[in-house]
Amino acid sequence: MVAVLSLLPQDITAGAVAAKSKASSGSSAQTGGRTILFVDDNAILYRSGTRRVLQQPKRHTANPMIGETKPWEVAIGYCTVYRDIRTGLHQCWYQSYSGNRANDPTRRVVVCYATSNDGVVWEKPNLGLFDYNGDHNTNIVLVGNGGRSVNYGASVLVDHRDSDTEKRYKMAYWDFVNVAGRQVPGLCVAFSRDGIHWVKHSKAPLLQGAYGNPTQPPFSAESQGEPPIRPAISDVIDLMWDPQRDCFVIYSKTWIDAPDGRRFWKRAIIRTESKDFVHWSMPQLIFVPVDDDPGQIHGASVFYLHGVYLALLQRLDFGGFDRGGSGNMPAELALSRDGIHWHRSFQDEMFLPVTGDGETFDAGCLWTSSTPIHLPEEIRFYYGAYPGWNSDLENDASGIGLATLPRDRFVAIEPTGSIAQATLKPVELGNMKRLTLNADATGGEVRVELLTAEGYRVAGFTRDHSIAITGNSLQHPVKWKGKTMADVAAGRYQLRVHLNNSKLFALTIKQ
Repeated sequence: MVAVLSLLPQDITAGAVAAKSKASSGSSAQTGGRTILFVDDNAILYRSGTRRVLQQPKRHTANPMIGETKPWEVAIGYCTVYRDIRTGLHQCWYQSYSGNRANDPTRRVVVCYATSNDGVVWEKPNLGLFDYNGDHNTNIVLVGNGGRSVNYGASVLVDHRDSDTEKRYKMAYWDFVNVAGRQVPGLCVAFSRDGIHWVKHSKAPLLQGAYGNPTQPPFSAESQGEPPIRPAISDVIDLMWDPQRDCFVIYSKTWIDAPDGRRFWKRAIIRTESKDFVHWSMPQLIFVPVDDDPGQIHGASVFYLHGVYLALLQRLDFGGFDRGGSGNMPAELALSRDGIHWHRSFQDEMFLPVTGDGETFDAGCLWTSSTPIHLPEEIRFYYGAYPGWNSDLENDASGIGLATLPRDRFVAIEPTGSIAQATLKPVELGNMKRLTLNADATGGEVRVELLTAEGYRVAGFTRDHSIAITGNSLQHPVKWKGKTMADVAAGRYQLRVHLNNSKLFALTIKQ
């Protein structure tokens, strides 16, 4: 999977690190102002008569976007997508598995490459870089190191800050490396000038990983050759650029121990960071399945948007040691304000569900990507998928799918009855040029009024003076009768949004 953050104009998370970090807690490159997502109450003082409702992306009718068409594509899983905002070219890196069909063990699991002009119709170029069973007309851009050759979770980031153009594209992936005659798994990295020609870093693994059978942890005196710390990194890698901390971050699968102390019981998530993409911090445990959660957390693809870290958690329906459960893996939406401390406010309803019918390519397991593409009207989520956990790789089709969400509409605040209001914490409104709402008032209306920072109404900017917002729009302009934004004196105000049979998703202040 791939995690990418772009702070370039009009495509703020399209898969790239901007030339300069712009780590504003609420900045919006699309508007030049501040956008508030109502995924939590971080900006809300209080709300009355409301409920918060999770929204769900819609699957594209042309799914899968990328299907199995090559001999080395027995199963397609993890993916990364990047869109160049200057040319519109989409690049996709995806993992393809063929196992023992490959004559060369380094081709058992490979990273493939595809391109698209619109993000819907994809082409697999014949690059001639690596052969597969003698066929040199392949779209393979990275092969394994040999041995077990399971380079799972390849994740790509496009780094426009790096002055070394040979390292503009950065990849983090999992593989096994021969160290003193022993196969050692862990984090590996590679660099590229164009996303096609990759050079693996000479040192590997950069972080030793954990992978094995359920046994008791070794004694400290016998831990030589084991990872330096437990829980350790494992074979799902999600990469992102953290603009708040000005560093690269990996969210990776790990393992927690069973009630009897044995290792490799359930999957959880660790976090590690780096300033130079080579030296990584010791893993820190971030997500753990709680005691009353029968499943596991297989991966966490994280991206940063409007001051919020959003994660798509891969919720694996298995008990410990993969016993019991369906093996289905939908995606849950989680959120954080620092990337470390997380809130799982939407555990009861999945952001990206699975059908569970075993018929479609994405009926069972979703390998979410941390690189959604942000367009003016929508956010595009690409994901790898299998029909089920133990799919028949000979007969069941896998692929890369696409689901779309109207821009910034992750969560709605709506009335529990017919009317409600949400009052925001005081914000500075000096030199405010425009105030817009991302709202659906098709069956009702929305009105906005100003209160002083102390909570008293401002004459001329009350609910009665507000011009009713109706209809459905990502950018409803907020207006008052006989008043303009220029009439708002500089200072701090509370914004109060009145909802009448309507839904509020986000608010943008342009200054």
